[in-house]
Amino acid sequence: MMASQTKYIKKKIDELQKSKQTTESSRPKIQRVAYYRRKIPNFGKYYTPKLVSIGPIHHRRADMKLGEKYKLMWASKYIENTGLTPEKLHQKIADNIEKLKDCFSDDVLNLTRKSVKGLGNLEEKLSWMLFVDGCSLLYILEKGAMNIKLDQPDLLITDVLLLENQLPYEVLKLLWKDDESELIKSMTNFLKCHHWVTPDESHSDKENDIVPKGKGEGEHSISITNESQTPTHLLDLQRKIILTTSKSKVQYN
Repeated sequence: MMASQTKYIKKKIDELQKSKQTTESSRPKIQRVAYYRRKIPNFGKYYTPKLVSIGPIHHRRADMKLGEKYKLMWASKYIENTGLTPEKLHQKIADNIEKLKDCFSDDVLNLTRKSVKGLGNLEEKLSWMLFVDGCSLLYILEKGAMNIKLDQPDLLITDVLLLENQLPYEVLKLLWKDDESELIKSMTNFLKCHHWVTPDESHSDKENDIVPKGKGEGEHSISITNESQTPTHLLDLQRKIILTTSKSKVQYN
């Protein structure tokens, strides 16, 4: 005869059943590289910035001070180009901060609490960081790293595509000054100009795929038709382009 279940076992069973609510289609969160991967020799170059930190993970590192000055300059230039006030742009982030918080893992949010000085609660700290970093990244995407006055543009190009140096796409969309399709075009052109997209971009037969579509030599755009296809961040857009292009090359008998 089976022993009756205690209230503790019932609680554990409830937790087990709730776990199935987390599906594979859930939006991935920005998080730190797993500890066991951090122990791999020389693996840090794939996720650690050398000049500019983007987002909470490497914010305010001692060796990122020069990058912080650059970011403020780029952010101010981007804001000036939008024709909007800093207050209005920042308010867009502040109004959506609860949704944006959910884009990051809890340990990353804890880093924000510790690293941002001179501000109040977590929401205020995160909204300011995302505002400055988002505006500066949009300036980089628009102008291209090679057109930004910088001694080492190659470092900047690498930094903005590192795994632990990403901003949620939602942040860029909120701060973007134009139609969303133009934002995707700006992101894709940045990848193309710096050779991060595949050289032989193919067309997909599926109408709703995210894939570069030719508009003339040296031109292409991205078609996005639903929320599930929007990139998580800039690096994810690169991944989507590579996977979609590779898929289009497969030949079926």
